[in-house]
Amino acid sequence: MLDERIGAKTQRFAVLGESLGHTWSPYIHNSLFRACCRDAIYLPITVPKDRLASAVDVFRSCFDGFNVTIPYKERIIPLLDEVDDAVRACGAVNTVENRSGRLIGHITDGLGMLRAIEEHGVFTGQADVLILGGGGAARVAGYEFLSRGGRVTFAVRDVEKGKRLASELSQTQQDGMHRIAVCPLSAIPEAAHDLLINCTPVGMYPHTQESPVGEHVISRCAAVFDAVYNPRKTQLLLMAKRASIPAIEGLGMLFYQAVEAQKLWFQGDFRADASAQNDIYMELQAQL
Repeated sequence: MLDERIGAKTQRFAVLGESLGHTWSPYIHNSLFRACCRDAIYLPITVPKDRLASAVDVFRSCFDGFNVTIPYKERIIPLLDEVDDAVRACGAVNTVENRSGRLIGHITDGLGMLRAIEEHGVFTGQADVLILGGGGAARVAGYEFLSRGGRVTFAVRDVEKGKRLASELSQTQQDGMHRIAVCPLSAIPEAAHDLLINCTPVGMYPHTQESPVGEHVISRCAAVFDAVYNPRKTQLLLMAKRASIPAIEGLGMLFYQAVEAQKLWFQGDFRADASAQNDIYMELQAQL
């Protein structure tokens, strides 16, 4: 039986991906809709790789906005009408606005990361940041901190790949090359940093006893953020807590990137205040 709350005027949103069995996006977005008494629904929609273009045509005509996840964050870009500066710098999209049939791509992962960090009282402007990893999440983190006047050191396994990343990001920032450094993950220089960010999968379930770096690196950082959220308390964060260093879990990034997506979809009509957001985040924590 069709839910009586869903009607012709119900706004439609979705996450588009190839495999969505474990996504938390519908829970987060529908919780935000309910908190705001908004007539909207959010659905997970799986799309085979050979149907991406036709699926985007359907979304253009039938959905008010949508999210994009693996493996389509890069592949969807040529199918969009416009992308923002962050997408051009990072080469990936996770949020799409539909403005009267015109699809505009954004990436809110970095903004979600910043919000999660700032919620713990850690200042993100002009910060000196040590980023572990050189993949997509590291690129997004680097872009956001460089855009705020910060300095970034990428600690990577593949130094040549890291240098290419640094070169590409430097072209998006004024004086960028002078604010980016690259080093081997196995030989991080002994320097202090305002923040350590783990953008590697090290420590993720089922390898929960692993950490990308040891206490000798953690102790030189004023705060630690781990993008891994399964488990919520990674070995990296546990070591930071033992050293009395602020330890910030990756679940906040997952939640706040969704908040930032809704801000784009609804522009000035985003209704979930800080109290409502906090309640939903606490519910999400309890679920996990």
